[in-house]
Amino acid sequence: MNSHLLHLIDRLSLPLDERAVRRALRDFAEDTGFDFFAYLYLRGPESFAVSSYPKEWQELYIEREYIRVDPVVTRAKHGPPIFAWSAVEARRSGRRDVLKFYADAERFGIRSGISISIPVGFTERMVFTLATGRATSDRGDDINPVTAAVSVAFVHSRLGQSTGGTSLASGIRLSPREAECLRWFAEGTSMPDIALMLGIAYRSVRSYLDEATQKLGASNTRQAASIAIRLGLI
Repeated sequence: MNSHLLHLIDRLSLPLDERAVRRALRDFAEDTGFDFFAYLYLRGPESFAVSSYPKEWQELYIEREYIRVDPVVTRAKHGPPIFAWSAVEARRSGRRDVLKFYADAERFGIRSGISISIPVGFTERMVFTLATGRATSDRGDDINPVTAAVSVAFVHSRLGQSTGGTSLASGIRLSPREAECLRWFAEGTSMPDIALMLGIAYRSVRSYLDEATQKLGASNTRQAASIAIRLGLI
């Protein structure tokens, strides 16, 4: 695996466009005996993924908000930097939501894999996964953690600003008033002026903005507006 990771680093160091990067990652997955690759950037409501998983599975994952129960995501946040996972192992937990998750995943040939999780700051994570239809996968004990971290950093440098990634924030829903107030705020309108334009009380504007900020997981209203713009919510 280490030699393949080094080769991947060499390929990603070339001036490739996003399509070529995806092809390089598909080749890497195939060369290492896996069927799919997935790059996940965990960044709260701005989390997104780039993968070679079947489109139907990606859509189902978003629709059912599986990021909330995905055992791979949970372990990536709290477990070792390199780990193997499988449906067989996860079923021992007996959790209905996990059983349902893997029942759906197996329909698309996703049964086991290896993941590399690299922290970015205090709360963000870069997670690179190789998945297969086999019942179990090699545990990856021979993978050099430094080489793994460097390779994932290269993947992030190429896909971190991907325009073809899948947003995992489908669960965020702003009410019409929350979106309207946040949109005016993003354009630089003061809260008293927003209240005047919409014909509502100042405290109502403040309440709508506070609710939107909480839903978006932002630390303040300005950050909430920025996140909402990037997610296409306003």
